[in-house]
Amino acid sequence: MAEVMWEAAEPCLTEAQRVTALTALHVGEPSMAILVVVKALSRSGYPLPSELHEEFHEWLRQRPGAGSNPEWSLLELRVMAADVKATADVSMINGCFGDATLCYFILDDAGVADASPEQQADALRAWLSANRPSPSLRADMRLNGFGFLLDTPEPPSCGGLGTP
Repeated sequence: MAEVMWEAAEPCLTEAQRVTALTALHVGEPSMAILVVVKALSRSGYPLPSELHEEFHEWLRQRPGAGSNPEWSLLELRVMAADVKATADVSMINGCFGDATLCYFILDDAGVADASPEQQADALRAWLSANRPSPSLRADMRLNGFGFLLDTPEPPSCGGLGTP
């Protein structure tokens, strides 16, 4: 859920929000990554695809209530979620990403973790030719200087607009 929501909200995330979501995912806190995304969507007015909006609210309904699990982040998530808009103008995002979530995993598997940047770029290019990078991998590639390998090296911007 966190990766698909991140993908949908990508235009409205700041670099700091991307790094925070990346960190949350890699320490096993997908709910915190979702909170980052929902805050961005709520503040910008940028809508989620209708199907994803429904799926997200169903996921949220299945979380324990604030009374039984006193997590402030869950309460904050529920409050922010009320402001997230939906649109039928954008279709559901396919969440079929490759399994790598960090550049290092690809580089290590290819045996080039300690190789030159050119060899590392070649290994990443080969992986990208057969796999779709997740939002977290795209963020990590940009942080590690490999953003130029992506179809869109810089994430799109919604410019604060409420329409995609």
